[in-house]
Amino acid sequence: MGESQQDSPALCPETGRWSGRLAVLVLWTHYFIWVGIVKSLAMMLPVLKDQFDSETWIIGWMIAIIQGMNGMTGPFSTSLRDKFGAAWVVTVCGAMIAAAVITGSFVRTALQEGMVYMLLAGAGYGVSNVLTKDAVGRLFDKNYATAVGVARTGYSVALFVFAPLVQLFLDTYGWRGTMLLLGGITMHLVACGALLRIADKPTHREGYQTLNSSPETSSGRNNILMWCGRFLKSIVMKLNLGLLSKFSYWSVYVIYVTSKYAFDSWVIYFVSLSQSCGLSLEDAATIVTVAGVGNLLAKVGQGIVTDRGILPYWVLLAVATAVSAAAFCATPWLTTYWTLMASALLILIADGVVSCLSDVLTKQVFGVELLASAYGWIGIQNTICRFTLGFIPGLIFDTTGSYSAAFVFIGCLQLISLSLLFALRYFQHVK
Repeated sequence: MGESQQDSPALCPETGRWSGRLAVLVLWTHYFIWVGIVKSLAMMLPVLKDQFDSETWIIGWMIAIIQGMNGMTGPFSTSLRDKFGAAWVVTVCGAMIAAAVITGSFVRTALQEGMVYMLLAGAGYGVSNVLTKDAVGRLFDKNYATAVGVARTGYSVALFVFAPLVQLFLDTYGWRGTMLLLGGITMHLVACGALLRIADKPTHREGYQTLNSSPETSSGRNNILMWCGRFLKSIVMKLNLGLLSKFSYWSVYVIYVTSKYAFDSWVIYFVSLSQSCGLSLEDAATIVTVAGVGNLLAKVGQGIVTDRGILPYWVLLAVATAVSAAAFCATPWLTTYWTLMASALLILIADGVVSCLSDVLTKQVFGVELLASAYGWIGIQNTICRFTLGFIPGLIFDTTGSYSAAFVFIGCLQLISLSLLFALRYFQHVK
């Protein structure tokens, strides 16, 4: 694989080869465990609904908010990396996620469950996810799509590993025992920080000047005003607030977030959709497992197609988005095992392509230096999206008694991202 040999503020790639591979392994592990946690919560949705005496839309919204909460801490990842080093930050974040899963087995209400996961798991994953994606982006100049695809196979492996595993845990140990066992698996995230090759001393960004720290001789009021000005300037430099004024940023944000929203909603509600069509939980788990294999193959295959120059990455991204939107919109006609299987395969194969190429699109539009900041801001605005839209599929079900309208709504959102991709191409932001 073609790793970059350039130095960066966060990483010390040594001679090249193993640093990039270890970064991919760390990112793979983060994806694997996080999707496993979310998928486990989704499979336990009917059980949690009964245990907490709650509604479907409340539990579904809680899971969506837990996923979205990780974006609230994303913009601060760069500052934490420069202050403490990515290795320590990723290690502590892994401990926070594991603590959340273990503590979740002792709660008594849906509110307690949501608060534990949001404050510990969501915050921890938000920071570590940005730093690990930033590491892969900095270490790979060539074969970046392939590296992202390999890392994101963690999503796919989690889908077909955790579905039968959680079902076995639920049947054997109940939902509280299941969470304890998942907490033990999650402890592997603590070791991920040690695998990153980190430079201990941060370097200043090129193009920025260090603030003058010499004592001032002006009046106290002027000192306060100057200090406030410097403080605001440092925030702008660290957080790269200028990104928020660019059309290209908002276009990439919508493309990235709508694909995530579609996938996460499918993960949360597909099992319930299958059961509403008369399928058993075992049949739904089988469909998820098979679709997960398709998702894995798509993530590996897109890297071969794009890095070998067979198709431009933006063309493949557009085709996959269109296929996913069509599959979601076809939900009203899904009434049998095989139609649900076909829909799940199309959606997860398309997601495998879109999820990888969204990262490629982000790097192509913003470059390496702004990559972590872009991921951070996309994450925090993704959280806002989840707070405002995360409950809608569950609410539509509670209102209509069917998941069809909810899935059609998700498909329409993806059509918006497709139009923005063409707009980016038209304005030459995409090559």
